[in-house]
Amino acid sequence: MSARSFERLMSGDLQMRSTPPAGDDRASLDVFIGGGGDDLMPGGGVLRDYARRHAAETGRRVAYFANARVGRIVRTLRGRGAARVVNLIGHSWGGPDAYRVAQALAAQGRDAAALITLDPVAGPLRRPRGGIGAAAWLDVCAAPRRPDRSDRLATLRPWSRKPSHLPTHTADRRVVLDLHHWDVAGMMALAGGRDFLAWAARRGAREGR
Repeated sequence: MSARSFERLMSGDLQMRSTPPAGDDRASLDVFIGGGGDDLMPGGGVLRDYARRHAAETGRRVAYFANARVGRIVRTLRGRGAARVVNLIGHSWGGPDAYRVAQALAAQGRDAAALITLDPVAGPLRRPRGGIGAAAWLDVCAAPRRPDRSDRLATLRPWSRKPSHLPTHTADRRVVLDLHHWDVAGMMALAGGRDFLAWAARRGAREGR
């Protein structure tokens, strides 16, 4: 793996690049959206850390955003040199944000290829309304037998609510795991997150997207 370069887009947001396969520099982008406080953790929060690892291990183009930046994400994705294929991965509060980005892209006639929501948590903002177009959706729910502090924070009302307001019954695949809310690496591994991204890409290619 060649050396990675990390380019700051704006405060709290990172774009992480590994050298992609030849001719694929702008083909796809995996967008990670963190949960509450994920961007404020010293050294990076759980999703930010996973996004770095994902870029290093897969060679894919990766962008990370903190939550509550839906408009900024949508503007970035439709800007100059935008990727042709967009995958959205959101954790905790970032799950509903990823869903909203998928909605916005669908409204512009540019569906995301895949949406992965990792133990999504509803916050105090209004619930998303409408569909996500043709995006393939994997929803992962963390339901540990012995909850820890992260699980309790994920249900601390009025700031957090599980289940979220998302229509998870419409997801293409829904997985419930005996994992804690913070364990995004475990959720991606056991739910087959990377395989799901590959499957969504193949489906999009078959459908001409």
